[in-house]
Amino acid sequence: MKIEIQNLKKKFNKNYVLKDISLTIEKNKSTIILGQSGCGKSVLIKTIYQLFKIDSGSILYDGKSEVDIDKFSMLFQYGALFDSLKISENIAFTDYINNKTNFHKKVFSLMNDVGLDKSIFDRYPSEISGGMKKRVAFARALYKNPKVIFLDEPTTGLDPINSDKINDLILKVITKRKVTAVSITHDIKSAIRTGDNYYFIHDGIIKDKGDCKKILKTKNKIFKAFIDGADLKY
Repeated sequence: MKIEIQNLKKKFNKNYVLKDISLTIEKNKSTIILGQSGCGKSVLIKTIYQLFKIDSGSILYDGKSEVDIDKFSMLFQYGALFDSLKISENIAFTDYINNKTNFHKKVFSLMNDVGLDKSIFDRYPSEISGGMKKRVAFARALYKNPKVIFLDEPTTGLDPINSDKINDLILKVITKRKVTAVSITHDIKSAIRTGDNYYFIHDGIIKDKGDCKKILKTKNKIFKAFIDGADLKY
């Protein structure tokens, strides 16, 4: 799915969080949204997902203003697994809550895709590691075969080894399933590794954009400061 955004504005009360956003999310590509906390990137994702209404501007999904949000899926920042449900029930949550029972084969297949051993099928989230939880959440996001998957800080809280594993999985999913991926992250290494195109948001405005492989060559001073970990108060 291709998503085109033109002159998007979003405010809460009288405060504009997104001031004038125009960007294109290419079909079957990985788009990275970068920016400091509070810059508006999470609001942008939720607006694309139609969790928020826009105040002005437009969003087109394959050229149309309407979209079936069942074609979307989300990998939440901290996994958002249900502690009272087994791993299999978490992954197949959309079928589990509808009292369907024939999801086992599909769950096993997805567990294999994200590198989880079938031995944890009947375990609970409290019985597995943080890296495994992230992969379970990833499998759940893939369960309904989305056209677009949104990834909210996919490597947050993970050590370098598990971060690399998640990055590899993101690349594998985009290629194998031909899915459009949109990630919001602070992780520059992850952005370069997994992204095709990037947009850098600062104070509700896109300040820089380009090829993820050329991020470190940016000439934008604010983005350079972000990369260097500086305080972005200009």
